[in-house]
Amino acid sequence: MTRYLQYYYLVNSYLVNLSTIEIMHDNYFESKEFKENLSKYEEGCQSGEPVYLDSEALTDIAEYYHSAGRSEDAIVAADYALSMFQGATAPLVFKARMALLKGADAQEADKIAEQIIDKTDLDYYYIKGEIMIADGRPTAADCYFEDCADNLSDEEYADYVLDVATVFADYDQMEYAHKWLLKSGETHLADYRELLGRIYLGTGRFEESEQIFSALIDESPFTAAYWNLMASAQFMQNKFNDCITSSEYAIAINPQDEDALLNKANSLLNLDNFEESYLYYKRYTDSSQNKEIGELYQGISLLNLNRIQEAVTHLQAAEQYLTPHSTCQIELFQEMAFAQSRLGHTDEALRYIDKTDTLDCDHNEMLVLRGHIVLESHREDEADFYFHKALQDSNYSPNILFRIAVSLFDNHYVSQCYKMLRSMIEVVDNDWNKGYSYLAACAMEMGNREEYLYYLKEAVERNPIEAKNVLKDLFPEGMSPEDYYLYAKNEAQPQ
Repeated sequence: MTRYLQYYYLVNSYLVNLSTIEIMHDNYFESKEFKENLSKYEEGCQSGEPVYLDSEALTDIAEYYHSAGRSEDAIVAADYALSMFQGATAPLVFKARMALLKGADAQEADKIAEQIIDKTDLDYYYIKGEIMIADGRPTAADCYFEDCADNLSDEEYADYVLDVATVFADYDQMEYAHKWLLKSGETHLADYRELLGRIYLGTGRFEESEQIFSALIDESPFTAAYWNLMASAQFMQNKFNDCITSSEYAIAINPQDEDALLNKANSLLNLDNFEESYLYYKRYTDSSQNKEIGELYQGISLLNLNRIQEAVTHLQAAEQYLTPHSTCQIELFQEMAFAQSRLGHTDEALRYIDKTDTLDCDHNEMLVLRGHIVLESHREDEADFYFHKALQDSNYSPNILFRIAVSLFDNHYVSQCYKMLRSMIEVVDNDWNKGYSYLAACAMEMGNREEYLYYLKEAVERNPIEAKNVLKDLFPEGMSPEDYYLYAKNEAQPQ
């Protein structure tokens, strides 16, 4: 794929997709007790005979069906529980959470939760607070949880603070999650340490997160969740081979583990192993309810392999799975625009960019993308119009300048790219790290070896990931970007 495309795809490594929070407990689903309850329930469904299970057991079955992608069966099981135990907490909590996952507004979910009879049940507190968080009111939820805590015994409080912290963490509200976790004195508990590791992961403290999960794995090596969370921490540190190794342990425990398959696929993609990443994204698609993510990244892998028409087929499949609440709409439309452009279908590519007009995204970036698409078709005047509009509307943002320069580079306007980047780096802060690899590439193409070496050194020190993406073809396969400068300096001429 072009370097422009390479710079714009998003790799969802730690796919804690907060719109699809899991509500299951896999270990219990493998237990003898659960399997017997499931068999009794399914036999009753087939025979029409009443099934005598309590509301919690029936809700477990609903959660099991949900985890297997059988949403209708899940609701049937929850409704059956409610037909026998009107106002029971467990099935109503399940149905309220399902409503949130399906994108229902908070009022609808709250209406379900209010049917719970026992309003002193901790699970009632949790779902009420969760609804507030899902509605974008974490501060209100925090206050609500504080008020509820006044009603608890010391024994209840110990579990309560960990559960509340978990609810906040599930919605990526790590500041509140940490606040509530610190209320617990049970720092030795695995649940405490796991949640602390998740908080570190969600707040950028990746090395500390990795250390926590490594210790938990030493204590419980067959817990796939720990391997997956450690893999995520490793991925975020660009330790892609380590991430693959951790993911493989989780896959060995459960060959259909969605998180493990996705982490490994993402790492393979970042290592430019596109054939293998395609195969693992396919396995992820087959195992996951997030079909749009799997199809999208199968398409991205194929774009990297220059199998454009196959890529379009997968991107179209991803589009069919989109819902108004899908988190990958913008990325999908961008990828489809790139793919259609590469097939020479410029107007179709532009129609996909049109689809982003009503979405919450950086519309100046979309203007740059429009310019890039028309420039690929040599419609230079149109490209100039879009680029200038993006610059003006963004008040000459360095990020927009950089994106335009990358487009110019990909379309072989090397001297223009060079001039734009030179102007940009003169005005950005010293900690700006983008564009030096492109300056090195431009200098090399223009035959200026001295500048090539200067910008190459800056590139590998400031942004080794960009250096690898842009300059890897100039160096031996597998060479670390940190070794690029010394290699180039010792060569009479870059190969």
